[in-house]
Amino acid sequence: MKKRKLLIVDDEWLITDSLSSLEEWADRNIEVIGTASNGREALAWLDKTEVNLVITDIRMPDMDGLELLRQIHQRSPQIDVIIISGYEEFAYAKTALSYQAKGYILKPIDTDELFATVDQLVPQSQEPAEEMPKTYHETIVERAISYISTNLGRPISLKDVADQVHLTSHYFGQIFKSVIGDTFVNHLTRLRMERACELLKNTELKQYEVGYQIGYTDPKYFAKVFFQSYGVTPKEYRQRLCSCAQPNEQKKRR
Repeated sequence: MKKRKLLIVDDEWLITDSLSSLEEWADRNIEVIGTASNGREALAWLDKTEVNLVITDIRMPDMDGLELLRQIHQRSPQIDVIIISGYEEFAYAKTALSYQAKGYILKPIDTDELFATVDQLVPQSQEPAEEMPKTYHETIVERAISYISTNLGRPISLKDVADQVHLTSHYFGQIFKSVIGDTFVNHLTRLRMERACELLKNTELKQYEVGYQIGYTDPKYFAKVFFQSYGVTPKEYRQRLCSCAQPNEQKKRR
């Protein structure tokens, strides 16, 4: 099946960079052939290469998205255009629809909504459809959790993980909470504390060594977070484990 060619147009480089790097384009047999920062640059792309799909912002310098849409409608009506905008104004949407825009998506962009719109335009074979049971958000969070698990011993932050999935920290944080049902920080802390309990129970590591193993460089802060989570210090937790184990050991010796 021939690849469809996508051009992304927005004067915010972070948006063009984030959208163009999404792995879901390849799943849909779509190739991002380039990005443009305004309508004039986009028209230059259309003059020199084949384009099947354009995703464009409305507010841009030099030539805005509505004028670009109008010119595409006149010159190349076979090109599908999806509008993205930070403005929920009826006049914009009405103009976009008058020039046959295939979608009008508000910022911050909900990628599930974006790909639902794209999927209406791009026919998919039965095999990719069967292989994509997860939503985009679930896929992002799955990749993030895998990264967290691999790097639990490092002092990783929300930004570190957001960078790994090519999203802003704020947007990634929203996605993570919507899928997991808890904040990134709370989830990371819970994973670290569960791992700390395992290490305290099954190893002879000292308290500060346990902290290092789960990404805490400050032993006092590790002890504080542990106490907030379980109501006991790491030392007290280990002592209670030992006291519970002693009767069993005595039975074995009898």
